[in-house]
Amino acid sequence: MHWWIQQARDSAAEAQAADPSPENMMAAAQVEALVSMAEALHRIAAAIENHAGPQRTGIKRPNAD
Repeated sequence: MHWWIQQARDSAAEAQAADPSPENMMAAAQVEALVSMAEALHRIAAAIENHAGPQRTGIKRPNAD
């Protein structure tokens, strides 16, 4: 798991624990949805790179996984 995913989830959980209002529950759900989309986009980019190769896609991936 990437550090930013864990950071986002931890922050949402802390905010929800501090104030379990409906607004914070909605915000936590939105964070989870955004994290899910980011993870999906990351997998798609990795699949494209693996299929075409970095030379053909022009994608320069950092080594910070």
